[in-house]
Amino acid sequence: MRAAAILTRLAFPLLGLGAAAAEAQPPLLDPAHGSAIAAEVSGSAAKRTIQAMAMHHRMRGSEGFRAAAELVRDRLKEYGLQDVGIISLPADGRIFYGTQRSRPAWNASFAELWEQRQEGGRWPDSVRVASWAEQPISLAQDSVSGRAEAELVDVGAGTSAADYAGKDVRGKLVLTSSQPEAAAPLAVGEHKAAGIVSWAQNQRQAWWGEDESLIRWGHLSTWKHPTFAFMVPPAQARAWQERLGRGEPVRLRARVEAGRTPGAYLIPTALIPGRDRTKEIVFSCHLDHPSPGANDNASGCAGILEVARSLSRLIGEGKLPQPRRSIRFIWPAEIEGTIALLNARPEFARRTLATVHLDMIGGNTEITKSVLKVEGSPPSLPSFVGDVGFGIARWVNEQSRLYADEGAAPFPLADPEGDKRPLQANVGGFSEGSDHQVWAEGSWRIPVIYIADWPDRYIHTQKDVPANIDPTKLKRAIFIAAASAWALANLDAASLPRLIPLLEAEAAERRASAIRRSATLPVGEAANFWRHQAEYEAGLGSSLARFGLPAKETAPPPAQAAGEGPVYRRVASLKGPMNAFGYSWLDDQLEQKRLERPALLSRTPSFEGPSFGYEALNLVDGRRTVSQIRDDLAATVGPAPVEEVAAFLATLARLGAVETAR
Repeated sequence: MRAAAILTRLAFPLLGLGAAAAEAQPPLLDPAHGSAIAAEVSGSAAKRTIQAMAMHHRMRGSEGFRAAAELVRDRLKEYGLQDVGIISLPADGRIFYGTQRSRPAWNASFAELWEQRQEGGRWPDSVRVASWAEQPISLAQDSVSGRAEAELVDVGAGTSAADYAGKDVRGKLVLTSSQPEAAAPLAVGEHKAAGIVSWAQNQRQAWWGEDESLIRWGHLSTWKHPTFAFMVPPAQARAWQERLGRGEPVRLRARVEAGRTPGAYLIPTALIPGRDRTKEIVFSCHLDHPSPGANDNASGCAGILEVARSLSRLIGEGKLPQPRRSIRFIWPAEIEGTIALLNARPEFARRTLATVHLDMIGGNTEITKSVLKVEGSPPSLPSFVGDVGFGIARWVNEQSRLYADEGAAPFPLADPEGDKRPLQANVGGFSEGSDHQVWAEGSWRIPVIYIADWPDRYIHTQKDVPANIDPTKLKRAIFIAAASAWALANLDAASLPRLIPLLEAEAAERRASAIRRSATLPVGEAANFWRHQAEYEAGLGSSLARFGLPAKETAPPPAQAAGEGPVYRRVASLKGPMNAFGYSWLDDQLEQKRLERPALLSRTPSFEGPSFGYEALNLVDGRRTVSQIRDDLAATVGPAPVEEVAAFLATLARLGAVETAR
């Protein structure tokens, strides 16, 4: 039966139920199943897991990461899941997984930074400024062993020649406001500084720079300018700058024992088997990050572990049936671990119908200022999967609002140890930034639901602690994830009476946003924008076929102009995005072949969503011409000269990432 006909038949019976009855149960879920999941998932239990994970400094390949991975594995066994194990993929700096150059394991055993005071002709230690044992985040990732007793020289940003004019930094320690990786080429590579002290501030948001006690997570290159770097709070740096400005010397003693060795990407995994084990819904997070790293991303990792526990228990007790499709859980290192997994184990991608990715889900809004976001796939990948997550998130928003307003709701989803404020999640759209962008990338094109907090004023600092986590927000985020995955795992033709109205509602939300955006566009771009909107809705309707369901009828989109320029397709043997954590395949290849970085990559998007480079490559499909890709980018990312798009794709062709299809 055609989806539109089903919707017509159901319209009048649904109206008779009344608004209150229609809202009393989660969308798409059998009432008993929705109630069982809501009652079982626990924000308090997830927060206790966060506290355990936060003890480990979880750098990729490190002993801290291994400890966290083993914690996850042991819990999965305890919860009774199947196929529990830890996938180990070699990482030595030479092995490539598609576009990801594997990064060797990094470990540290000792690091201290002392300020010294002058006593006669001696400089004994006076104040310990930083300590790996007390605060591991104070040592920049990928630091190597080294020692120095030297003066501190302020080089400002330390990223331009002017920053070093008239300054002798050879054998000394440099103070920089930049990330160590950005300062190292000049400070260490050219001017031979002994090491780096960075007071780089946190990621920019409305609260940026307000808390001068924050110690920011620092990075050095895995590949170039080996050195060590300590991270200090802005308050400490400003005190030193004041003294240096008066002509008073600042002398420090640094000692670091750390380095890189061949290791492995460790990826815990487990399965809830479905009746059809050839198809899976995948839960993903990222297990790596510095200690404490509570919201980022112990919260997402604890969240999917709580989903695994809850669903496994409910199935074991007979409160939920065996799902139609399998549900898999994975805990990789962010982005690089996922790229490695999908290249090394292509069966994971072949089996996956959709991915639900959790990245920061529990920050108490009053403390961290974070708001939960529920997003979908990039515009280049129209899919109803995102709409499933959106519809459930909107329902949770309304239930939490009703509970906060009136003190009662059918599903308050409030944890006994948590807050009672409404969730007020931002629903819809797409943004880059974590593993979901790898699954949805043009190499694999797997639709995603992305659940994440932003902003968080303590992200990547020593103050991202478990005390910032709200169990109620955790519970609600976990419920959205669990309910979405359960719905996707069990969709069949009988689901259409509940699915189609949800899709129609989300289409109406998109149309309202589109009307507002189109009013800001020039006439020609507005016409192109509406052409793309129609194509997107048609593609979303067709995406039901991925789950074996009939396509949802939509108005036929206007034909896109044939366009000009070559038609490219991806080179099948090279899978993955052009940029990842700790390694950029694109920049590496540009440097090797002495090519300029394409101008398109420096263009700022006009709209919230993907970047030009990410989405342009996603649109390379063996069908679109260069000018058609430009038109789609103009509708979703922002206008760009067709010459810039052509130059970017031609560069990728020279590098061997794409090839001419016709």
